[in-house]
Amino acid sequence: MATNALNQEAFRELFRQHYNLLCNFLNSRTQDWDLSQEIAQRTFVKLWEKRNEISFSTSPKSYLFQAARNTLIDHYRAHKVASDYADMYAEEKQWIESQDEETIEGLSVTSKIAWAVAQLKPKTKEIFLLSKQEGLTYDEIAQHLNISKRTVEYNMKNALLKLKELLKDKV
Repeated sequence: MATNALNQEAFRELFRQHYNLLCNFLNSRTQDWDLSQEIAQRTFVKLWEKRNEISFSTSPKSYLFQAARNTLIDHYRAHKVASDYADMYAEEKQWIESQDEETIEGLSVTSKIAWAVAQLKPKTKEIFLLSKQEGLTYDEIAQHLNISKRTVEYNMKNALLKLKELLKDKV
């Protein structure tokens, strides 16, 4: 295989030869087969997206395993931050949801935003939080939730309009 840009045929062969190996490697670290497959797929997606920029200084197999390891680390970092924030947010959300609109007036801007987000429809809120809290792109959200990118865009538009309406006189 050439050390420069990957063509479609070379990519297919790399995937065919290494996908299961990567899944097994990742599963030995995660003990979660579904997560291992997801991380392996993300690794190959990133490889394909950067195919014109990549030059293998080591073997393609070594490169893939390092890339998979890095993707797994990124996944855990993102979920750690999200988990920490979710714990804090859950406590605040529980308190905020128990308050009436007049009480909301005296809260900090962050608390007002959390209150407004809590008012969103469940699916819209989930999509909004995946975008703003976890930093996922619309494409990543669509893949994660198994919905179309257009549905993500529609829900984000609705979320922003609703938040603007709810926060208009409060922030």
